[in-house]
Amino acid sequence: MKEKIVIHVCCGICSIIVFDFLKNDFEPIGFWYNPNIHPYSEYIRRLQTCGYVFNRINKSIEWNLEYDIIEWFNSVLPFAKDKKIRCGKCYQLRLEKTAQFAKNAGIKIFSTTMLYSIHQDCELIKNKGFEIAEKYELTFLPLDLRQYYQKGQQIAREWKLYRQKYCGCLFSELEREKIL
Repeated sequence: MKEKIVIHVCCGICSIIVFDFLKNDFEPIGFWYNPNIHPYSEYIRRLQTCGYVFNRINKSIEWNLEYDIIEWFNSVLPFAKDKKIRCGKCYQLRLEKTAQFAKNAGIKIFSTTMLYSIHQDCELIKNKGFEIAEKYELTFLPLDLRQYYQKGQQIAREWKLYRQKYCGCLFSELEREKIL
């Protein structure tokens, strides 16, 4: 029997490659928790795309649908103009919820699909993951799958998936538009 691993899922597209990569060595279980996605209509669109992907790849996912945008804004707003700190707070919030879920489910390993994206700060994500793993007495698997990014994007185009144009938060959208 393969060991279970909980994977924080930021979006469906990132999940395709990550879950395919893990399938031979682990029994991956997705965990959706993304109160950072703004506006709410974008959150719903990504949620629906993710549901479609998980149905298509036939993998298990737990849905934490708490959309606590107030908690998210409170944790990142003081650092709105400092992307590294702001993103670190966001990673921390989402990975911590993932670790709590893993711990409560008796699963000893966790990771995140964010490590697939060429647009994320993978070193910061890994550092946060290791810190949280230590706190919860878990193991963080530092999957760096950025080399497969283009392959995942090609699959997303073939499947005609909604492909977002920014990380998810209001600040990343403003940065994309060169407003922030």
